[in-house]
Amino acid sequence: MALLLPLVVIGGYFCPRLGFTVLALITFFLVLASKRGRFYCGWFCPMGAFHERVLSHISLKRSILPVFKSSWFRWLLFILMMGLMCFSLFVAWGDAKALGDAFRRMWIISTGLAIGLGVYFRPRVWCSICPMGSLQGVSSRNTYLLSVSDDCIGCKICQQVCPIETYPGAYKEQGHVPSIDCLRCSNCIMNCPKKALAFLKNLPSNAEGHLEK
Repeated sequence: MALLLPLVVIGGYFCPRLGFTVLALITFFLVLASKRGRFYCGWFCPMGAFHERVLSHISLKRSILPVFKSSWFRWLLFILMMGLMCFSLFVAWGDAKALGDAFRRMWIISTGLAIGLGVYFRPRVWCSICPMGSLQGVSSRNTYLLSVSDDCIGCKICQQVCPIETYPGAYKEQGHVPSIDCLRCSNCIMNCPKKALAFLKNLPSNAEGHLEK
């Protein structure tokens, strides 16, 4: 999947219609999110794969700033990026090549921001604020959530192995990690010494009310 990113970004210069690959990926992850939450982010995202396999070799791997975890920052970026994309599509409407190039251009902008942040912070810091990731998170608020049992001892190994530094132990009382903060990569589950983490196929009925508050 990591090769798909340079294929579209570079190859799209010669064949703008390759930009429609972005639209296909958006459709794919929205369908997948209805069953698996941000599973696409953890397993299929070309940008995520590029960051892990390429960017990780030059990243300074500094801790992610708290602001990148805040809702207001995520949604401000979402509005700005979606506004820019909608404007680009509006201007290009009716021209297939221009539409494809508009999608490709948005991916170039996202990639540029992601690389800049990933070099200084952790490689996948962009995944904390990615507009497409945020969209998946809110469209799957009750789907395939990461549960945290009472066996959690707060060792924070899970946070260390999480690509976006989410700490499941902080949600022990709630019982599960919010959908938007989990990539469903399973790193924390595989590394938890107490096996206190697992994915919920269905959200417990007593948690529905809490999520709606």
